Amino acid sequence: MEKLSFKEYLESKKQLLKTLGECPVQSLSYNVTKYCRLIVGERDDKMAVLLKPGQTIIVEWQYQSVDDLEPKPLSIRFGDNKEIDPDEDFQTYWKSNKLIKWLTKNSTEV
Repeated sequence: MEKLSFKEYLESKKQLLKTLGECPVQSLSYNVTKYCRLIVGERDDKMAVLLKPGQTIIVEWQYQSVDDLEPKPLSIRFGDNKEIDPDEDFQTYWKSNKLIKWLTKNSTEV
């Protein structure tokens, strides 16, 4: 085990504290398990995306803190869907708990 000098210890501690201040972002993939639709867009300009079993939904979640249990959905992308570009990002006006409930009901996390 390599010993750290006091200066290296202080630098590593400073770097850890800086990292703790940043909001972590996590990208999770979900596999659709049944025929369903997901509403994306804003309240005034919303659209329903039709999904089939086997298609993939990729959601980027932003956590306000490390202990945050209800992250905020930053973007939604759809893989394996011929009608939608897989690189196009969508937003939703749904609250995070409603989106999590919908994902739990209609998909499984990959």
